[in-house]
Amino acid sequence: AQACADVLALAKEARKRNLGPLHPSFNVIKIIRDGLMRNLPENTHQLSSGRLCISLTRVSDGKNALISNFNSKEEVIQALICSSFVPIYCGLIPPSFRGCKNTITVSPFAGECDICPKGKSANFHEMNVTNTSIQFSLGNLYRLTQALFPPEPKVLGEICEQGYLDALKFLKENGML
Repeated sequence: AQACADVLALAKEARKRNLGPLHPSFNVIKIIRDGLMRNLPENTHQLSSGRLCISLTRVSDGKNALISNFNSKEEVIQALICSSFVPIYCGLIPPSFRGCKNTITVSPFAGECDICPKGKSANFHEMNVTNTSIQFSLGNLYRLTQALFPPEPKVLGEICEQGYLDALKFLKENGML
């Protein structure tokens, strides 16, 4: 519930500006970091180590790296910040971290990820972006527009709920719940 509230607050903040989240004064990374600092327990690193893998992309070679051991709450937050960084949208200089094993892929776009929206039709046209398969579709174009320019809170709540249901379905199907 708190994560959903934070997403809604982020969208409201973006909607206040003329260019939305592209306005120079909008700092999505700072907002995300502040929310994680406020909401994660101090022993997050102990609770997460060996149980959570965070997928990162190395800027130097475009390869995937997974992080599953953390020495502090700040390391967990830094890995999450690196994982959620979208060039230009989040800034020009990508944040940095370290390296890791098995992962569950998650994407806000329909494609071949473990957890993602399901496409409405069979679509054989896909592109690979940082080792993630994304379908070329009107649904994904619409999702991209919503990601860049957040919709009303009611719609954002529906998107959050669908993401939760997609993750729950994946966990059930794979015996992780």
